Amino acid sequence: MKRITSNIGLFSIATLGAAMITAAAGAQTIGIATSGPGSITHSSGSALAKLITQDTGMQARVQPHSGNSATVPAVNAGEVDFALANEFELQFATTGTGIYKGQKLTNLRVAGIMMPLRTTFFVQKDSPIKSIKDLKGKRVPGKWSAQKVIGFIANGYLANGGISYKDVKMVPVPNVVRGADDFSQGKADVFFFAVGSGKTRQAGAKVGGLRALPVDPSPEAMARFRKFLPVVYASELKPSKVNYGITEPTYVAAFDLTLITNNKMSEDAIYKIMKAIHGGKKKLFASFKPLGANFSPNRMAKKLPRIDYHPGAIKFYKEIGQWPPKG
Repeated sequence: MKRITSNIGLFSIATLGAAMITAAAGAQTIGIATSGPGSITHSSGSALAKLITQDTGMQARVQPHSGNSATVPAVNAGEVDFALANEFELQFATTGTGIYKGQKLTNLRVAGIMMPLRTTFFVQKDSPIKSIKDLKGKRVPGKWSAQKVIGFIANGYLANGGISYKDVKMVPVPNVVRGADDFSQGKADVFFFAVGSGKTRQAGAKVGGLRALPVDPSPEAMARFRKFLPVVYASELKPSKVNYGITEPTYVAAFDLTLITNNKMSEDAIYKIMKAIHGGKKKLFASFKPLGANFSPNRMAKKLPRIDYHPGAIKFYKEIGQWPPKG
């Protein structure tokens, strides 16, 4: 009798295991393209992938790339399902302007607004460099061959301070991660990154702490910035555990980070994913505090001129009263 029971038990376990493997194999796999580890998009994408996997029954995985100049075209081509991109790069991509001049990416669709993306130049905490203008003659990352859109932000930041790349010693880098590495290795006097990224803490640990350089919020200075980046606005940040490198109330440059997809994704999948994200603020905060703290479930849809939302996202936003967008 014991032997028969044992065999039945083994059969049941084997059957259950096979069923679990079959279910996992049958689950839809979702790819989220991001920049490299340590970047704000990689950390945010990892948090979103975990949430999607837990709450939708789909299997979501992060797929690191060299930068947005690679992730955005990959989403358009259907090589990956999602990416995190700032709103002005998305504007360039969908209209075939700026860094995408002559390369209009017509398959891109917006899934939702994830959070304001706040960026700045960082220096060593005890550096004599106190302002953007003080970067004159200093070693500043530039070129951005794998993240070309960063060039618009960096040029805008310098213009905000009344200088340009002609006034500094450019250190060519492919992306922001390399820029941070060069700074950590003493090859640059400053580096550009999003506030709250893991890479900033890593860099700060190597040089004894960081301090963000403030953007000038005056109308005149911001007008100079907007010649390069029309959607930018000044956002004041205060010191906190999330805002590493903000040592006192400091204005930085901000714009929105969007979750983008393509027109090949099914309406049902996008609907389920956006519903999970809408209700997942606490889980996002637990996975990556900067995303969870800045994500607003009540602001997932906004007006984006000349950019289409995915039908699945629109269906969900209509259901929760966010469509059409009010601002």
